[in-house]
Amino acid sequence: MSENLASSKQTKKRNNTRIYLIVTSILFGILILPSLPMIMMSPMMFDSPGSEDSTPTIILVLSLVAYPVVTVFGIVVGWILFAKQKHFLSIIFATLPLLNILVGILSVIYMAVFCNGNFDC
Repeated sequence: MSENLASSKQTKKRNNTRIYLIVTSILFGILILPSLPMIMMSPMMFDSPGSEDSTPTIILVLSLVAYPVVTVFGIVVGWILFAKQKHFLSIIFATLPLLNILVGILSVIYMAVFCNGNFDC
């Protein structure tokens, strides 16, 4: 009886992790498409004099440029870890692009609050 209970918990955990990986893979994969035009236009953030030395601008550009790489890496490693039965680590790697998005948003907020919306802070 306890074997069946442990097996059903393991199956439920595996199914929940699979659903999470599918949703995050689709969501973050789709978000790569709108990031591509932003990546193309990101060198224009350095047009303003002094913006090439601005830390928040550099962080924003790096988070934009790294997003597709981080997303593909997170999705692939997440599914590999899922196949190896490491469910918690697979969830962490699948959520890695969210950290990238958060860093970009925080750099925009920093520029809006402390730099008056300018890229040359």
